[in-house]
Amino acid sequence: MSSYALLQGLTGARYDAVTRTLHLHPRIAGDFRGFLATASGYGTAGVRRGQPFVEVRAGAIDVRRYDYVPFPPSPAPAD
Repeated sequence: MSSYALLQGLTGARYDAVTRTLHLHPRIAGDFRGFLATASGYGTAGVRRGQPFVEVRAGAIDVRRYDYVPFPPSPAPAD
């Protein structure tokens, strides 16, 4: 479990089944792929050419929305 927690911390991948949102808040820059497991399925999730993706290997992961915050996050606009 600690290895999975490390991957989750690095990729920032978290799936919300209620809102069907895949949150990706990585701590690494650029493209990446990581393991994703939910109650209904598993596969890989990540960023390819700047766009978030999920590839289901078994079961089902119904993603309707991506919440992707690239690393490093863009600074907030000055008022």
